[in-house]
Amino acid sequence: MNKATKILATAIACLAFTGTCLADTKTTYRDAQGRLQGTKTTTTSGKTTYRDSMGRLQGTTTTDSSGKTTWRDSMGRLQGTATTDKSGKTTYRDAQGRLQGTVTTDKNGKTTWRDSMGRLQGTATTDKNGKTTYRDSMGRLQGTVTTDKNGKTTWRDSMGRIQGTATTDKNGKTTYRDAQGRLQGTKTVR
Repeated sequence: MNKATKILATAIACLAFTGTCLADTKTTYRDAQGRLQGTKTTTTSGKTTYRDSMGRLQGTTTTDSSGKTTWRDSMGRLQGTATTDKSGKTTYRDAQGRLQGTVTTDKNGKTTWRDSMGRLQGTATTDKNGKTTYRDSMGRLQGTVTTDKNGKTTWRDSMGRIQGTATTDKNGKTTYRDAQGRLQGTKTVR
């Protein structure tokens, strides 16, 4: 058995027994001074755990095999759910099952947000160059997001003024900066 086959066999065995060892990811959030703000850990079984800077549980999300996502608070109490149907429409409900809103994306990539009464709340459209334009319920420009060829993401307001940027390095660390280029915080995914 070669090295690659051994690694694969070990990973499969680990997954079969624990369900969490293949591609768990941990995201760490830090402020501009490098102080820990919180973490998010996602397991291959579809459970995400959120913790504050002291490591205290803040809540969880789980996604089942049908794609239904459930949010729970730190005490395990149901907070809400999201289900996506075959057409791609995601429906959000509160803990009592009351409709909170929907998000749909059409075949052209236009995303539409609606409230619990079905009223349009806003849209997002991404063009062929990857520029995403956000509009409110009246169709007024709210802002844009672009990512350049080097992976730098820039947020602009409705007047085209830079509001912030994000860059991700080869190690998975994303650095956020404000309009003046001042460090706002980081996010690291492992």
